[in-house]
Amino acid sequence: MISDVNAYEQLICARLLDYFSSRTHWNRSLWGAGTILALREVLEAGEAQSQGHLSEKTTKEAVITALRQLRDDPGMGTPQERATLERLLLINQEPRNELPFEGLEYEAIKEIVERSSALYLERWSRAIATDRPAPERTSRAIAAHLLDLGFHSDFLHRWWTWHYRNPQDTEVPLANVVSDVSALASREETQFAVLIPFPTPLQPPSGLLAPESWIDATQVSEWLKQNGSADPEGRRQQGGLLLTVPARDPESAVQFAAERVELFAARVLLSLRKSVQHFPIAWVKGKKQHYSIERRMRGIKIGAMHRENRIWLESEPDPYIDPAIELLAPLQSGTSSAAIAGGWAAIESLLSEPRSKRADPAERLATIVACSFPRAELTDLAYAVIEIGGELADRLRTVATNKEKAGLIAESILNGTIPTLRSWSDRAAVERMRELLAAPREVVSTIRDHIHDTFARLYRQRNLILHAGRTQAVALRSTLRGASPLVGAGLDRISQARFVSGMKPLQLAGRARTAIENLNQDDPLHCADLLGI
Repeated sequence: MISDVNAYEQLICARLLDYFSSRTHWNRSLWGAGTILALREVLEAGEAQSQGHLSEKTTKEAVITALRQLRDDPGMGTPQERATLERLLLINQEPRNELPFEGLEYEAIKEIVERSSALYLERWSRAIATDRPAPERTSRAIAAHLLDLGFHSDFLHRWWTWHYRNPQDTEVPLANVVSDVSALASREETQFAVLIPFPTPLQPPSGLLAPESWIDATQVSEWLKQNGSADPEGRRQQGGLLLTVPARDPESAVQFAAERVELFAARVLLSLRKSVQHFPIAWVKGKKQHYSIERRMRGIKIGAMHRENRIWLESEPDPYIDPAIELLAPLQSGTSSAAIAGGWAAIESLLSEPRSKRADPAERLATIVACSFPRAELTDLAYAVIEIGGELADRLRTVATNKEKAGLIAESILNGTIPTLRSWSDRAAVERMRELLAAPREVVSTIRDHIHDTFARLYRQRNLILHAGRTQAVALRSTLRGASPLVGAGLDRISQARFVSGMKPLQLAGRARTAIENLNQDDPLHCADLLGI
C-alpha cells in the first residue's frame, strides 16, 4: 500500500483512480491521449495526408498536440532526447504541416516512438523517485499510457486500488508500483476464451455452415460447468459463440469479443436481412463471474434539459439544440464510427460558419468548456465541504445556487480557510483551483488548449473514418474516452444558455472567448462565473 503520510504519492494515486472510474465527473476525467499515442497519431496523419485524406492544417494540429505533451514528459527520455524528437517535429522552427510517409523524419520518429514505448513507464518510475514531477502531470501520463495500451479502465481501477489501499500489504514507494505496472504492460497480450450465449440457435441459410466458433446449448452448459460458472438469472441459452481474443485483461477481452459479435450481427443484417440477438453477458475461461457486454455509456450528461424541464418535447423543436442532440446520441452509446461521425457533426452544426473557411468549431467548443471548468470544480468542492460539516459548510447551506456556492469556495481557497477534505481526489482539486486562482488567464488558457487538442483529435478521427474508411485508427478508442464527456459538458452549457437566456451557440462562444481574454489577477473570483449562466 501507499504511505498514508506521503501527500505527493497519495495525490497521484487518487487521480489515477479518478481517471479509471466510470463515475468520475467530466472536470476530473482524463481528457487526452498519452505522448506515445500522440506521436503515433502524427505518423498516421503523415500517411493519411500522403493519400489525400487529411489536410496540412489537420496534420499540423496533430504535431502541435504531440509537441505540447512531449516537452514536459520524462517518459520520453532526457531533455536532450526530447529535444532531438522535437526538432524532427519542427520545420523552420514551426510545427510541421507535412510529414512525408516513410521519409527520413517519418522513419526517425517511428524508431524513437518504438524504443520509448518499451521504456516509458520505467522512466516515469525513476522520475517519481528522483525529480517528483507534478502530481497532475504524473497521473495523467501514467493513466493515459496504460489506457492507450489497451487495458480496460475497470481492470486498472481494481489493480491500482489493490496497490493503493490494500491494508494487508506493506508500504511500498509509488515508484516501485509504477515499475510493477511497467512490467505488466511489457507482457505480450493473452489469448482469452470468451463465451457469449444466445437465446436462439444460429440457423445458417441452406448451403452455409455455422461459424466455427459456434457451440450448441449442450456444449455451452458443459463449458460453464467446467469453468465453474453459472448464469445468475437462469437464462435459457440455445448455444453461443466461443471466441479466442487477444487482450491485456479479461474486461478488455470481453469488450473486444462483443465488438466482434456486433460486426457479425451487422454482416447478417446487411446480407440476409435478419437480426441476430445475444444475451448481454459473457464469460471468460478461468473466471467464474460473468461480465456485462451491454455497451457502456461514454459519460455524456446534458443536465440542462432536466434542470430546465426540456426533456419532453411539447413544442416546436429548438433549431439549435434538438438537431445537435439527435446527432450527438450515437456518441453516448453507439458504435465507434457512428459515435465519432455524429459527435463531430453535432459540434459543427452548433458552432461552424458555412461561409467562413477559418471557422474552428473545435476551438469554440473548447473555449466554452474551459470557461465551465472552474465552476464545475468549485461546485464539486462545495458539496465535499458540506459533507464534512463546519462553519463553511453552514454558510454553503444558506445559499441557493451553485454559482454562489462556487464563489464561497473560491474565496475560502484564496484566503486559506478551506478545511482539509476527506478524499485525496478533493484535495487534488483544491490544489488545481489554488493554481488557477493564482494565475487565472494563464491556467484557463492552458486548459482550453488541452481541450482543443481533444476536439481536434475528434475531427481527425472523423476525417479518417469518413474520407479514408479507417475504422481502426490508432487513437479511435482514446478519442471516444476523452472527448465524450467534454462534448457533453459543452452541450450542457450551450443548452443552458439557450433555454434560460435564448442565446445562440455562437453568442456563447463569443462570450467565452471574451471572458478568457479579460481574465486578470485582480479579480480571480470572477472564475466562478465566466459564462454568466
